[in-house]
Amino acid sequence: MTHEYLRAVQDQHLAYSDLKQMARASLEHSFLPGESAWADGKTFRKNVACSADDPIAGRYSAECTTFLDSNQKAESEWMLERRFEIFERQMAEGK
Repeated sequence: MTHEYLRAVQDQHLAYSDLKQMARASLEHSFLPGESAWADGKTFRKNVACSADDPIAGRYSAECTTFLDSNQKAESEWMLERRFEIFERQMAEGK
């Protein structure tokens, strides 16, 4: 998959934001069971259950925790967002 993303950047001149949207969309349209973490799969606005929670925090509200625990798709999408935030913070810090 990494190789395909590299090719997309080199051959199609896609930006990081494009790759990020593609990764999000792939999970949004996956066949994982459960509801999505997104209220809107086009803008990737958070589902109501986790709207006040931050993926990087590690601790979530009871409502969000229950939602994520019962929806594999949402949990996978949430973890992807966590990884994005960690990566982006590291890049901003020059690590």
